[in-house]
Amino acid sequence: MLGSGAVTLMRRCFRGHVAFFAALIGTILAPRLASADPSTTSPEQGYDLGEVQHARSVAMGGARTALGSSTNALWGNPANLPMTKVYHFEGIANWGPEARRQSYGGAVVDSSTNRVAGGFGGVWSGSDPDGTKRQWTDLRLTLAYPLIDKLAIGVTGRYLRAGQSVSSGPLGDSLASGGTRGEAIFNTVTVDLGVTLAPIDGLKIGAVGKNLTNPGNAFAPTLFSGAIGYQAGIVSVEAEGMADFTTHGRAAGRFMFGAEVFLADHVPLRAGYRFDEALNVHTVSGGAGYVDRRWSIELGIRRDVSAAFPATLAALSLRYFYDAGGSDAGPEM
Repeated sequence: MLGSGAVTLMRRCFRGHVAFFAALIGTILAPRLASADPSTTSPEQGYDLGEVQHARSVAMGGARTALGSSTNALWGNPANLPMTKVYHFEGIANWGPEARRQSYGGAVVDSSTNRVAGGFGGVWSGSDPDGTKRQWTDLRLTLAYPLIDKLAIGVTGRYLRAGQSVSSGPLGDSLASGGTRGEAIFNTVTVDLGVTLAPIDGLKIGAVGKNLTNPGNAFAPTLFSGAIGYQAGIVSVEAEGMADFTTHGRAAGRFMFGAEVFLADHVPLRAGYRFDEALNVHTVSGGAGYVDRRWSIELGIRRDVSAAFPATLAALSLRYFYDAGGSDAGPEM
């Protein structure tokens, strides 16, 4: 049984997250009074390499290649999926006011009913509706396998369809002046490959290559990430480096660091930092959540603190934990 203090903390955390979710939905569904306002940040920041933004990874500064398990493995390093035994369903949403970005999607992952772990997810996103009008759909199918207890590999097949207004000319929304209408300017299938090693208890080393078919386009840039993470009791820390070989016409680096503490067996508190070398952007982040035996709600928020065009992103995740095997084990993060 939970103590009275833990119950009070649970209720406050739940009420706070529900209030945020209601405000987020209200903002999204409200009449578009500000529909004429253009994005105040750069397209590169708004698109953010096309990465799917999850509440935990946003709060952790983007670091997830070593420790990002469950549905985070689907969007990050697929080799992390068999490192924990889960059967999770998830819905995600995020909102970036400066980029005028909205994303909605969901995922299901299963690493508990078979030695081959798998997952499927999809996200629709849109940004800058009164400027570039960029929209993209991202579908992913992941399979992963533990070679031995301490080593796993994974592969993700990704389908990406993206479109945007090529230009915004004097004729407004027209084919002659505004580019394509309802047609994809990028439509392809690509592959991610990942590996995770756990040499000792608590320590994980992960590496992942993304878009390895090398589409040669910033919609699906070729990326390589390496990370090291350590978990001891209720505390987890992770540091990650990423190289982007496509977006800027040269190899560009990104460094990410995140930390998490798990309080009262239910409440994760997270903080992170990210530096994007190509855009010279420094970002801080944080987040919290409530994790029950059957469900969780998580929030992550990041803010650029040093940038030519500062941006904010909020991400919300709702998960349901389905125990197909009837185990009493608690949910994995």
